[in-house]
Amino acid sequence: MNTPKKLTSLLMALLVVTQLLATQTTYTFTNATWNSQVGTVTTNGTSDGWVSDKDAADYSSGYPDRPLGLTDRGVKITTGYSGAGATSILSFVEVRKVVVNYCTNNKKGKGTINVQVGDNEPQSVTITPPSDNGGVNRDVEIVLPETQTGKVKFWVTCTENSIYINTITIKASNGSPNISGLTADVFQLVTNVNDLQDGDEIIFGVSGTQYNYIMGLYDEYNSRNNIYAIKGTYSADRQSVNPNANAVYTLLKGEIEGEGNYYAFLDITDYFLVASGGNPNSGNNNYLTVWDTISSDNYGDYGAWDITIAANGEASIVNLGKSRSGKLQFNPNGGTPIFACYADWSQTMPAIYKRITIDNPTAPYITAPLCNFSTVLLSESSVSGSKTIEVNAVNLTEDISASLVRGTTFALDKSVLDRDGDHLTISFTASAVGDYRDTLVLRSTDTELRACVLLNVDRELTVAEACQLADLTTCYLNPVVITKKYDKYVFVKDDTGSILLFDNNHYAQDRKNGDILSGVVGKFKNYYGNPDINLTIQFSYKSGNAVLPERQTQMPDSVDVCKYLRFEKVQYNAERNLLVNGSVLPIYDLFNYQSKGVVTTGQDYDVEGIVYFYNEVVFCPTNIEVHTATSAETLQTETSVRKYISNGEVLMHTTSGTIDMRGNQR
Repeated sequence: MNTPKKLTSLLMALLVVTQLLATQTTYTFTNATWNSQVGTVTTNGTSDGWVSDKDAADYSSGYPDRPLGLTDRGVKITTGYSGAGATSILSFVEVRKVVVNYCTNNKKGKGTINVQVGDNEPQSVTITPPSDNGGVNRDVEIVLPETQTGKVKFWVTCTENSIYINTITIKASNGSPNISGLTADVFQLVTNVNDLQDGDEIIFGVSGTQYNYIMGLYDEYNSRNNIYAIKGTYSADRQSVNPNANAVYTLLKGEIEGEGNYYAFLDITDYFLVASGGNPNSGNNNYLTVWDTISSDNYGDYGAWDITIAANGEASIVNLGKSRSGKLQFNPNGGTPIFACYADWSQTMPAIYKRITIDNPTAPYITAPLCNFSTVLLSESSVSGSKTIEVNAVNLTEDISASLVRGTTFALDKSVLDRDGDHLTISFTASAVGDYRDTLVLRSTDTELRACVLLNVDRELTVAEACQLADLTTCYLNPVVITKKYDKYVFVKDDTGSILLFDNNHYAQDRKNGDILSGVVGKFKNYYGNPDINLTIQFSYKSGNAVLPERQTQMPDSVDVCKYLRFEKVQYNAERNLLVNGSVLPIYDLFNYQSKGVVTTGQDYDVEGIVYFYNEVVFCPTNIEVHTATSAETLQTETSVRKYISNGEVLMHTTSGTIDMRGNQR
């Protein structure tokens, strides 16, 4: 085996480059005193951001029912707060255009938006609400007669009702120090494994939008069998992550003689990232650690890895050693997030971010994020949606043409973009379940960028349909109701069956019997005979009626697993197992209930609980009560019973007297 030599990082990769190449900075306002953020980074109010010249009325959040990209409201200026506005802390060079994203109320809201750069003449735009949808955010462009330099100042004159300012985009030759995407020091999402080169500096992130973590470096005082995750600062579109010296690894490419290529990851102490999961035949430890070699007699090439990357950035990073647990993943771990190795893809997929350096800062350049709609659910004959992305550009002399290679499922709201960057809305309409993909082509003279557009269309499943899925398939459930919750175990049902939700992240911490859950998403797994969905995101819920157990008179079998049942007038045997019609139903104390009470052999009990599979079909009690005979049962056990009719009513004559069919003494 060829062990790769240690590489010395290139000087260029280590330098902190301060020259910003982005010519478009978008500030999103966050409160009435004009605090702001760029992407996911809050401006510091010292070297970046805005100083309030006059505070606004308040801040109003968005409408959740608006189309994606049009959900924001912003800072509210009313007639009483007319003149509210702010001045930028940063002085912008060669400002060409200022774009204000704003809205009014549906049919009211008038005034002007005023912009001034340095000591130049102010520019004003008159605001009137459209005939419909005035409450939807929209852009207004203020094009300067010539490039101007200085601090940017804006204010709003409101003459009717209210105007909301959401964002301000400044197009200039410099930009905010917090901007990402075109800076010389940024870690950018890798969506093609061929983009990884020997010596690249990378950060391991988390795919999707739910977790803002990255993989830290091994810490002998905290790390043991895994590597702790630390907070990461992602851009709003998850296309980049801010540099963090405590998370940078160097990627090496090597070759195993006779076996092919591999990747290795070197930390700042020149130790290799390794998977050492114990005995390859029986071990199942989720070890992820570092060592000074990539190979050992016990674990094989445990520092060598194979990488495949999906178009959405999900990275499959698989160890090539002997460890049974070799799939690197992120685990939220109940609030103590870690990166570790697992035997299957049961956790959250990682993503790889690569440090990008630009050799020629004067070259023309276009950048745009991957447009990933992720998964949308098909509940009717078709499903539609849209998403607005931000296209950045630098040093272009012509406007940017925008087109799609296929243009069937997806569409663009414009075909020409501003040469300094612009917003572009991509919409879709799909009528069938499946994965959809297209390529966005952005071109200005000889400069071109191609970016993926991705969409997955799925549908919600009944419990019965979910139980037919292959292991580790992502499942979207129809609304279900809780029958029993205990710690991480949440048993639910719908009209087609029952299933277990395994709640490792405590999404259902305060939920109870009768709660109706919607938006349940997770990975299906047949957990040793129990149909199980491992929850991966937060669901929504509402209170419902209490769920009563189904009465059962026969021995349950595998089709009854996860059902909430009630057995009446059953006994326990000497081994504390249930006797149902003379057959033994083993008890498994999943809910820690059985140990709380003492049962007597031969006594009749009413027992409620969940059917479970633990080596065999077992019953997990949730409630045990001494059986109380009903009137009908009393009648059946009386001797010398004679039935007769008196005045049309059926009566029973027993040795205890005369009673009616409801058990009332007559």
